[in-house]
Amino acid sequence: MNAIRNERVSTFSTFRRRLYQFQERHIHYWLIFPGMAVITAVLIYPLAYSFYISFFDYRLARTEVPFVGFGNYSSAITNYAFHTALIQNVAYSLICLIIEFLLGMGLALLLNIRFKGRGLVRALFLLPMLTAPILAGFNWRWILNDSFGVINQLLNTFGSQPVGWLVTPNNARFSIILATIWQGIPFVMLLLLAGLQALPVEPYEAAIVDGASSLQRFRFITLPLLKPVIVVVLALRIIDLFRVFDVIYIMTLGGPGRATELLPYYIYRTAFSESRMGYASAISWMTMIITLLFLIPLFKLERSE
Repeated sequence: MNAIRNERVSTFSTFRRRLYQFQERHIHYWLIFPGMAVITAVLIYPLAYSFYISFFDYRLARTEVPFVGFGNYSSAITNYAFHTALIQNVAYSLICLIIEFLLGMGLALLLNIRFKGRGLVRALFLLPMLTAPILAGFNWRWILNDSFGVINQLLNTFGSQPVGWLVTPNNARFSIILATIWQGIPFVMLLLLAGLQALPVEPYEAAIVDGASSLQRFRFITLPLLKPVIVVVLALRIIDLFRVFDVIYIMTLGGPGRATELLPYYIYRTAFSESRMGYASAISWMTMIITLLFLIPLFKLERSE
């Protein structure tokens, strides 16, 4: 009996030792498992499901779901509304990106200089970024209101006629660009300022000794050293600008007509107004691919010498 009991104890001890060794060898998998499970549930599964239904004529008000293959993608390519939304989104993104980068770089260079009250000025410039996009849309819609908006009140004070900022196509486009730039500049400025403060001082000291001007130091030292930060800033802003929805929904609803209808709002209208979930999913994946196409040159620029 004692021999049997000792054998069982030995077997159990061996099993516990091997289990402990297995856990020690694979502890990193157990540590990341909860995070991977959450990511799979809230990110990977919705993406996979949207890609799956993009090959079906999936409609909310219909029980049958016919398989159409790449029909949704080919329909989007030949759809005039999709072309309009894509062109407007690209133009809107380029305009916002250029203006945000230029103004953000200028503010970052200014705030990189030591002066009294610099901390307070930085905090004030960050306030637009801290405002929720929906609240920012409401604020700008009130400011640009053609009847009682602040800007038109100022125009009346100086004897000018009020302007319908949100009722004509060009004015509406200008309005959403203005609201987007107002909220995007602080983000660009903050990242560029962090990059400027992380640059080494030795190259600047050597350039000053060699007689380089401020413009030469900026062109030949600051920009090359800041290139990785610039690429990250532009990449993040491109991603944000291709998924802008809040400002459009609150300020213009894609109007007047479809003058301010960008790809995210077009996807929303197709999915929930027309109940074409499969077609909307296909457009979503096409938008993702288009965004990646804009990011590839940036990554190549970052890796180039």
